[in-house]
Amino acid sequence: MKNKKLKKILKNKKIVICIIILLVIICLLLIKGIFFSSSGSNYGDRLNGIEKISFTKKDQEKIIKFINENEKTKSAKMNIHGKIINILYDVNKDVSIDDAKNIASSSLEKISNEVKGFYDIQFIITKEEEEAKEVQNENGETTTQKEFPIMGYKNSSKDSIVW
Repeated sequence: MKNKKLKKILKNKKIVICIIILLVIICLLLIKGIFFSSSGSNYGDRLNGIEKISFTKKDQEKIIKFINENEKTKSAKMNIHGKIINILYDVNKDVSIDDAKNIASSSLEKISNEVKGFYDIQFIITKEEEEAKEVQNENGETTTQKEFPIMGYKNSSKDSIVW
């Protein structure tokens, strides 16, 4: 009698155990699909509409040429990563921070409103031959400090550069 009851319970438990194992497998497959998805862009849907924005190599070269033609700059280059345009340039030894910022502002005017409204733009300005200046901190200690590099950022939804 005990054997019959035990067999009946085990028979029912086999069904329950099979259902539980099946549910665990389905959950693991769903979790794998969510967290370990191998398809799609690294940027998700953040780049939707990028194909509608015209920012050709010719446009990019025009901006770099404009910066390079300035007598206060040594070299310039541009990198684009997703929706971020990085404009990097090196200025001459005698260029002030304000002059370096003005070059960035002037080059921003060369970019179309369509591009400025879609891409975030970063300016990274360096000065290779900069000499460190001595400054005093709030404790009265003297340290050396350089003004460069400086970075400016223009969000796609804003009109001006934040330094």
